[in-house]
Amino acid sequence: MKKIKILKIILLIVSCCTFFNIVNSITVGGLYSTPGQWKFITKFCFQDQGGHVIMKLFHSLSKDTKILLYSDKNPNYNELLDDIYGNKYSCEQKVSWNNYEFSPFVNNPNDLDWESRMQVKSVMQQRDRFWIVAIADCERGNRSIGGGTGSNVNKKYFAEYVFSLSNNGDHIDSVLSADQQSIPQSQMFYFLLYIIMLATTIVFIILLKKKQLESKVLQFFIVVLLVQLISLVLFLANWATIIKYDGPELKYANLFGNIFSILANSLFVLLILMVGQGWTTSLYYGSMIKRMVNLSVSGLLFVFGVLVYIFVCYKAPEFNNYIYFYDTYPGYALLAIYVFIIFFFTIGNTLSRRKQNDELKKKFILIFTIIFTLWFVAQPMIVVCAHFTEPWVKFKVISILYQTINAIFYIVLLILFRPTKNNIVVKILESDDKFGLEIKDYPSSKENSFKNEKVKNKKFVAF
Repeated sequence: MKKIKILKIILLIVSCCTFFNIVNSITVGGLYSTPGQWKFITKFCFQDQGGHVIMKLFHSLSKDTKILLYSDKNPNYNELLDDIYGNKYSCEQKVSWNNYEFSPFVNNPNDLDWESRMQVKSVMQQRDRFWIVAIADCERGNRSIGGGTGSNVNKKYFAEYVFSLSNNGDHIDSVLSADQQSIPQSQMFYFLLYIIMLATTIVFIILLKKKQLESKVLQFFIVVLLVQLISLVLFLANWATIIKYDGPELKYANLFGNIFSILANSLFVLLILMVGQGWTTSLYYGSMIKRMVNLSVSGLLFVFGVLVYIFVCYKAPEFNNYIYFYDTYPGYALLAIYVFIIFFFTIGNTLSRRKQNDELKKKFILIFTIIFTLWFVAQPMIVVCAHFTEPWVKFKVISILYQTINAIFYIVLLILFRPTKNNIVVKILESDDKFGLEIKDYPSSKENSFKNEKVKNKKFVAF
């Protein structure tokens, strides 16, 4: 069974890589049958190295139908964004604002070479820019084509279009909007890195069990890694679909990818809080109040995070720029939870450290608190970065930064709990095991009596 699962993972990676090398443009197509209305089609970010819009097919029963392009350099760009589906500005006004337009193909029954009629627009600019693509025919009502009598009279109006958008670059980046570039490659890298970390964690657990030492922290960490891997698989499936099928995304794959990412983050918060309070290293870990606080803050981060993402980001209109869900008004309330966690984590661990007589445990608490306080502080810092980052690079900067920070601290956790002889955690576990100190969630009466005993060598007094 394990071999089959490994084979499936390898096939998934190979298939993703294959998809990333099939096409080099995104194709958009559709019908337009509402003359008198300006209709939004899509939004795409062209990189500073340039790109192309290739009109492959554009037929209309009216020569006045236009496909329109608007750059974010356009002085009316923000007004256009604010009125994408509104009627504040007239169809004629919106058409007059365009930076470039395509006209319908001229039908020639004798011209069988359809490729010769393709229209190409090269995009050259000094920086990455968003472009809006729309279609409009500002004549109102249904049209009658031709005049007098004949089969052309009273035909209902419609237009059909197919065009492709591409950036300059390799097989992956040419297909993607510039604000998305590098994200699939980075997520593939972290997927492989987490696989390696998962295998390493399993090896560490086996080595600890051979020494008959506690390995619950690493077992919990495996759950965090598996949830992160599920999240990345869903993200990669979404990118593979976009690239393979020239555009349409798996919206639910992207949705659940973000939900599993939020879940992994909440579980890691819970793990850090428990370890900082002495889980597996202290006899007296596990007071009901601490447990309730740990579960409450991690649960709030997950539930509230999912709600904010769905109602603020997932349901946002397609034409919106990327929104980091923490960088919203509801997201700032989530940051308040992180501020509480930082104080709860640092103050609680400091008080716990003062009570210890074992220098090894004092040292471990200090090291662990300093390191993972930095991780807690990094979460609001990502929001600050998102807030001040330009919209055409925000998506890829935040996505890569988030994964990088998590990966660094995941590696640090593995290093702290590595099963080597000189590791401080191993020494603590061996010391407790040597003196018969069984780690439990709640201290028994025997353990309480042990606490009050006078031990000559204070080095071996537990938390």
